[in-house]
Parts: sequence; C-alpha cells; structure tokens
Amino acid sequence: MNHAEIEEQQIVDRYVRGTLPAEEVARFEEHFLSCPDCLDRLDLAESMSRGFKRAAGQDAVRVAVVRQLAVVAWLARLGRSRQAAVLVMALLVAVLLPWGLAERRLADRDRELATTRSTLEHERSAAGSRGTAEAERLRTELEASRRDLAHEREQLAQSRKPQGNVPILFLNAERGGGGEPTVRLHLPSTPGWIVLALEIEPPHRPSYRVTLRDAGGKEVWSGGGLHPDERDSLSLTLPSSLLAPGDYTLAAEGAGRFAFRVLPAG
Repeated sequence: MNHAEIEEQQIVDRYVRGTLPAEEVARFEEHFLSCPDCLDRLDLAESMSRGFKRAAGQDAVRVAVVRQLAVVAWLARLGRSRQAAVLVMALLVAVLLPWGLAERRLADRDRELATTRSTLEHERSAAGSRGTAEAERLRTELEASRRDLAHEREQLAQSRKPQGNVPILFLNAERGGGGEPTVRLHLPSTPGWIVLALEIEPPHRPSYRVTLRDAGGKEVWSGGGLHPDERDSLSLTLPSSLLAPGDYTLAAEGAGRFAFRVLPAG
C-alpha cells in the first residue's frame, strides 16, 4: 500500500470511521506501523473524529435537557404545591443523567484511543529495534567482506613480487593400495606459493582436469586445461594459504592419483 492509493481511496478516514474492509484494514495497519507520516495522519483523524463525537454528544444532551424542562413546566401547571419536590428531583435527573452518560462514553472512548496509541508506539519501537539489529548484522558482514578484500589484495601484491625458495613437490602416481604419503611439505613461515609437479605416463591426453582434496575428501581446489610439458609433467601453483597441515590427494583424470602430506611451518 502506497501513499497515492491511501489518498485516492481515503483509507485513513474510512479506517477511523470503521468502514474499511477487513483485508484493507490489515494492509493499512501493516503499512502505518512502519510509516511515521501515516501514523501522524491517523492520530490527527482520530482526534478530529473524537472532537466531532464530543460535540454531537453535547448537542444531544442539550436537546434532552430542553425536552425534560418542557415536561417539568407542564407538570408544574398541573399542580404546583404537591409536586414541587417531585419536579425538583425530576429536573436534577433530567440535567445530570444525560451529562453523566455522555461523559462516561467520552471517557471510555478516550481510554480506548490511549490504549491504541500505546500499542502503536510499542509496535513502532519494536520495528525500530528489529531495524537496528538488521543494520548491525549488515554492518558486521560488510566489515568481514572488507577484511577479506584487503587480505586478497595483499596476496595479489605479494604474487607480483619475485619470490625465492619456492617449495616444489615432484609427485608420482600412487601404485597399488596407496598408503601413507611419502612426500612431505613444510608450510612456509610467511604466505607464498607452492609448485606441484605431477609426473604422468604416456599415452598423454591433450589436456587434464585435476582435483585437490583433503584427508576428509572435501574438495579444496579443482581446475582443468592442464597440458603436459616437455618433461611429461603437469604443473600447477597454489597459494600456501590454501593448505592446512594434513594429508592431501590430487586426482588427475586419466593419469592417476597423487598424494602428499603438509606439515606445519618449522
């Protein structure tokens, strides 16, 4: 529900008068609970309606008083001496009873409006709290994304610099049932690159796809389009930050399975 629709269909006035259909009431209440402008307009419309009803109630009271005074005058003409006390009591009832009923109705209406206003303020406060929590969550996610981006930029800057003492692992395909990896790699003390060279046997394929998995079988990296070099090897370079201490396997389609163990820096 938007403001143009609210204006064209006089939603606020119909809501206050109680002539708005139930489904429209639900839509309007969902809208104005989060719209300060519509909430203020609703408050103004309710105040005006309350003033009109109070004025109408007062007019009704005055009409009742006039009618009852006429009855009193008529009774007085019938017998003044014996009916004096009765007329006085009737006059008091005629004047005070309608005023008391009207004031009680107005007080009940005021209490209902105060309760409604309090409920709306509570809902607005709760909506504001939810909005604050959502904003805090988004802010936390944004800060995490910024840290990740800064880390990636740092790695990219390091990759553009010449590096010495780059670890190179020469791996042969496992034969038989495999077993404990015999090739070990100590992680470098500072993040850098690691070169893996997979020695494959002929006949060779035009290209290979390689998948790196950890000891639990979780895929760490996968890539295709690897071509054998002049030494009949497939080579790939990985950032050391991609690996944690543990056992790893490289599966090259059509070339076998290669294993190695990563040890902590030392």
